[in-house]
Amino acid sequence: MGRNIFAGLLLAVCLTLTNNNSQAQVDKHRSEVGGVYTVVTLSDFQSRLFPGFGAGNSTVSGLGGRFVFNFNKHFALDAETNFFPESHLLNEEVGQKMQGFIGLKAGVRKRRVGVFAKARPGVMWFGEFQTRGSCTSILIGTSCTVGHEKDFAMDVGGVFEFYPTDRLIIRADVGDTIVRYPGHTFGSLTVPILVPAETKNNLQVSLGISWRL
Repeated sequence: MGRNIFAGLLLAVCLTLTNNNSQAQVDKHRSEVGGVYTVVTLSDFQSRLFPGFGAGNSTVSGLGGRFVFNFNKHFALDAETNFFPESHLLNEEVGQKMQGFIGLKAGVRKRRVGVFAKARPGVMWFGEFQTRGSCTSILIGTSCTVGHEKDFAMDVGGVFEFYPTDRLIIRADVGDTIVRYPGHTFGSLTVPILVPAETKNNLQVSLGISWRL
């Protein structure tokens, strides 16, 4: 019985020291900056590029940057922006893409690891959307231009962090990037094509390295 009480007290002291160390890390270095490599699978994205020709997912990879301000060891302001090139990083896409998010990260931080949940509203920008352009009639048919689309997005998911040193952070994110696509009509006046409004869930996975300032 006495051994159990002693072991329990020893465990409590160790946890307290660990929590104090993690809080000391945050108090000393509240801001973080870093880089991100990210991959997102856009659900049924091809149906918005080419209406009427079937649905298909589109997986793209990109690079970005991240800024975090820690209020304490449990809560932080979390901001991120990513760029997805059209033909680099193994992408073979129609148009470039960008996204930006800012929101809250909340969870548990120990001396060497941290586990958090995140909720970050933002925007996702799509370039060279044929169905967002305009069409005019010409002598031999119809001439159409391409446009871009900027849609509301929400990033929700989980974050795992590893702290090899007091300043270095290795971070992995797994989340759902929810994109709200607005509805619109595309095509000539005689043959309009309706592109309906949709909300899509898109798996996004990121790996990044940050540095405490």
